[in-house]
Amino acid sequence: MERDFVSFRLMDVIKRNMQYQGYLPSLRLKAEQFFPVIEPILRQYEVPLDFKYLPIVESGLTNATSPVGAQGVWQIMPGTAAELGLAVSEGYDERNHLIKATHAACRLIRNLHTQLKSWTLAAAAYNAGPGNISRNIRRQGSTDYYQLLLNNETAQYIYKIIAIKQLFESPELYLPGFGYNVFSKSSRNGSVFASPQAAPAGSAKDFNTIRIDIGRKVGKKTTIVYAAKLKHHDSFRDGELVNLSLLADLQADGVYIRRNASLSGRGWIVNNRVYVDLGFGNTITLCTMDGKKGVPLDLLKTGGNVELVSTDTHISTSLMNTRYGNVLGDFSFSWSNSSSFR
Repeated sequence: MERDFVSFRLMDVIKRNMQYQGYLPSLRLKAEQFFPVIEPILRQYEVPLDFKYLPIVESGLTNATSPVGAQGVWQIMPGTAAELGLAVSEGYDERNHLIKATHAACRLIRNLHTQLKSWTLAAAAYNAGPGNISRNIRRQGSTDYYQLLLNNETAQYIYKIIAIKQLFESPELYLPGFGYNVFSKSSRNGSVFASPQAAPAGSAKDFNTIRIDIGRKVGKKTTIVYAAKLKHHDSFRDGELVNLSLLADLQADGVYIRRNASLSGRGWIVNNRVYVDLGFGNTITLCTMDGKKGVPLDLLKTGGNVELVSTDTHISTSLMNTRYGNVLGDFSFSWSNSSSFR
């Protein structure tokens, strides 16, 4: 993602998918039923968990039939199914059996990885076939998927998988009208996914990273967690204000606010969870007590304790230790890229 042409292309794919955002909640609900079945099988075969998004791109998690005869959630061709040990007949087709088909798909992915020595190329070969990928590698002299000239469908295939992952895992970053969504930031100085060595004054350098993982330490970077309490809101709707009261002094983004002060920001509902823009850009994130971004609607109705997670790197470690004492606990932060397809 440090290559601008890669991140720009990914953003284009995400933008195109946003036109179907009304369909995303129902797709997410379906995924919540399928993923608990798929993930343990992926682990069994030591296939990266990001491959759980592949059947979403292939079939939308339906037992669809393609014009060329691919069938089931994993869209397996009849000949490939026979090679993988799946029974395919007029009255019975194991490609439509989620568990059996997932085992077969994992065996296929492992075989592709063995041949191509890359999970990215294995995913691309799932779409185009290993022969096509191998021929392009020989002709073009590169094993870098992002550099290869491939047919349009395969050239977009990995980007589609990553785009679905991003929309599933960090939907608040892509909502039109949300205070700090990525589409409202200038990217003329570099990728929103990369961390350039220097950014001109006034540029959106704070948005060169994409998502927060709480609980891991990278170098000397540290996350601060502030306690706060929601003010109950009986019938919240998109775009309305969410109000909360600080239970600790807060310092972030050059602003100091004393405890018991009130904060408010507009919120948006994504999958029954409210994400709130408190006006600090991506420096402050509203989370529940378990560290998950956003708050459930039910918690908003009753009011309750929440956390404000700060990633303001302008606060020195000595100041944090002095001012906040044991508030830091074991929290730390790192920034992750969009995919393990690398």
